[in-house]
Amino acid sequence: MKDLAVEIHDEQPRTIGAIDLRVGGTGQIQHLLQKGAAKARGARKKIGTEAIGINTSGGITGGDELQGYFETNERACLCVTTQGFERIYRSRAQINGTVRNTIAVKDQSTFYWLPQETLFYDGGHLDRSLTVHASSDASTLIVEPLLFGRLAMGEHSISGHLTDRVTLLIDGTLVFQDATRFRGNITEILDAPAVLAGARATALVILSSPFAKAVLPKIRSHLNDTSGVSLVRDQLLVSRLIAPEGMALRRMLIPIINEVTQTDLPKTWRL
Repeated sequence: MKDLAVEIHDEQPRTIGAIDLRVGGTGQIQHLLQKGAAKARGARKKIGTEAIGINTSGGITGGDELQGYFETNERACLCVTTQGFERIYRSRAQINGTVRNTIAVKDQSTFYWLPQETLFYDGGHLDRSLTVHASSDASTLIVEPLLFGRLAMGEHSISGHLTDRVTLLIDGTLVFQDATRFRGNITEILDAPAVLAGARATALVILSSPFAKAVLPKIRSHLNDTSGVSLVRDQLLVSRLIAPEGMALRRMLIPIINEVTQTDLPKTWRL
């Protein structure tokens, strides 16, 4: 993978940022590149290395461009989380902010992708993708939580644009892809019985690991009646969580993360 390069456009976006972080051996940082508004800071961790991603612009709006590349190899263990919620603000020009993240989990390494919730405001426009290249000998946990509207502030009606894709390849073969596309009156879409049936919080959980089958019943025990989990293939577990609001979603997510990480929840999730 080549080092990340940030393109310069004639019309400058509000925010540009890039991170390239690679960890190997028993947790040594082999490479770290930071550009623009995207920063990574370390935190003490029981096992492995923890990186806290920070968007110094404070959120994402139309025209912003953020990208990241994260890699583990050998027997390294890396957890990537965020300082807080990633807020998707109203785009006055109705153009997308873009986020492109790529993860490579090589050899027998372990990778935990545990960003805190993305909070989608009314009028937000976001085009986001996460692509994961994992070895079948590695363990990879992907958690992507998403909240719609600032419910405590009475923001119950949401419109805008959201394109969100998560792609997982194991040993170079595509094994899972999830794609979401909302445009226009998002509230009306969320209220549909086959979508979220009026719920405003959801999360996608993916676990590619030799112990995926073993944790399946434990994860199932933490789910509410509107969430589900399946072993979709050998060593691959996928769960979709749906909750009325963010706190109810966290009550499910935190025990699940603890089950997989052996109670090593990122510090920022405990604040």
